[in-house]
Amino acid sequence: MVVPPTALNMLRKEMRQRRQDIAAKQKSMAFRVHATLTDLLRNANIVGLYLPMGGEPDPFALLGGYSGPTALPVVATSTLMTFRNWRKGQPLIATSWDGQQPPDTAALVEPDVILVPLLGFDAAFNRIGQGGGYYDRYLAAHPSACRIGVAWEGQRLAHIDPRAWDVPMDAIITETDFHVKDLTRCQSR
Repeated sequence: MVVPPTALNMLRKEMRQRRQDIAAKQKSMAFRVHATLTDLLRNANIVGLYLPMGGEPDPFALLGGYSGPTALPVVATSTLMTFRNWRKGQPLIATSWDGQQPPDTAALVEPDVILVPLLGFDAAFNRIGQGGGYYDRYLAAHPSACRIGVAWEGQRLAHIDPRAWDVPMDAIITETDFHVKDLTRCQSR
């Protein structure tokens, strides 16, 4: 199904509401730490995370015993996203889009495992993001990074028609399962 841009914007709005509704119902359900993800994280140099907003699952709950360096995305320009070193408890600055990110004084880093937020996903590991293209551009520029989508199972869609610039996930973790497409590239670091 090819989704025209107007319909895609409507789908994003619907999926944002769905994600918030699911999150409100799932407050008591924790994501399980999966052994495969734990193994990937054990071998990671830096794990890229995000600060959850709008009903997004909390990626910090997935870290299990990982105690290595972590990083958060920083919107550097209107089209560029980077990652800066950050640990829970360290200072954050407010952004123009009502979020928070590490200050410019935090070191720029390139995570080798990135936990990616999403609005929707399908069985082919395509994702619908917020629509700014920040993650797609970052992932395209860093093809060796292991891409793990984080979502509620109820965000699954029957089919997403990817656009030429959309970057699929290597795996998607939900509160019920760890869906794996192919982790060969992730495990060969």
